[in-house]
Amino acid sequence: MLMTSEDGLDLMEERDPGIKKSILEIEAEVLPACAHCGSDDTASVGMGLVGRSMRIAGATTKYHLIAGGPKPGAFFCNSCQEFFNVKPGVG
Repeated sequence: MLMTSEDGLDLMEERDPGIKKSILEIEAEVLPACAHCGSDDTASVGMGLVGRSMRIAGATTKYHLIAGGPKPGAFFCNSCQEFFNVKPGVG
């Protein structure tokens, strides 16, 4: 779910060209339901605490950022807070 307004996205874009497109692409992704609880409120997992990735993670619930690896899973459930590895389109 998008967590910022259109104006917020535009401001981010002024400061970091291309970020709005990245956020909207992530927002449009079809992600798998949680393998643990079945929730559809899931996110793909990214690594690294870089300014751009932190802004993206703050703008959408479909991107979950962790500080370092290895990744505990390819996806993260925002409902039950568990990581999992089911691929999109499977299960």
